Amino acid sequence: MEPGGRSKTDDVQRLLRADILNGVWAPGTKLRFTELRERYRCSTGVVREALPRLVGEGLVTAEPQLGFRVVTVSPEDLRDLTEARILLETMVLRSSIEQGDLAWETRLVAAHHLLAKLPRRTADGSPSLEWLSAHSAFHAALGGGCGNGRMKTIVNSLRDSAEIYRCWTAKDDRALTREVEAEHRTILEAALRRDADAAVAALTDHIQRSTDLLLHSQRQPAGTGLDGRAGGDSS
Repeated sequence: MEPGGRSKTDDVQRLLRADILNGVWAPGTKLRFTELRERYRCSTGVVREALPRLVGEGLVTAEPQLGFRVVTVSPEDLRDLTEARILLETMVLRSSIEQGDLAWETRLVAAHHLLAKLPRRTADGSPSLEWLSAHSAFHAALGGGCGNGRMKTIVNSLRDSAEIYRCWTAKDDRALTREVEAEHRTILEAALRRDADAAVAALTDHIQRSTDLLLHSQRQPAGTGLDGRAGGDSS
């Protein structure tokens, strides 16, 4: 067990996840045990434990008799993913606003406060994994007041799948000037005043705007689209 209670598997999962999101392992890449053992200085057993966890996050696929690969990406899949996210995530948000108590509001405000304090990018311009984690926690908190655990699990899984697109999107002026913080605050304020219609509209716009930017980047010069290393902003 590592310091702080983490296991070696936890560390390898975290490092491999970061490498996938930062494009070290490109979409569709076969994840070979020998290469993974060498890069992360670990045993085959640790790799075997870490990879299924990333399958559960939607970042890796398991193929019978063939092993593991980084998921592939495509504009068609992104459109399907966006449609599913908007349908289900707004449904969970509406339920959360209707059912959430004061404890839910407190958790939501705290999640937003942390997110607002973190920079979106690191010094070299790559996506900040700390920000991405806080961003995911904020969106999970939005739906945290919903009483349907299965729905929340599905929504969180879809949002995990979307991360691979956000991190492999080309940078362009529209992404860099986007006021993501203002979008988050608009959703937060509508949720806190229990205006479900306004919150759903703001969340829908937030998710769709990210997809529009991702698809726009796909039309940029070769090597900077959905199959290249990226740094687009998140929804």
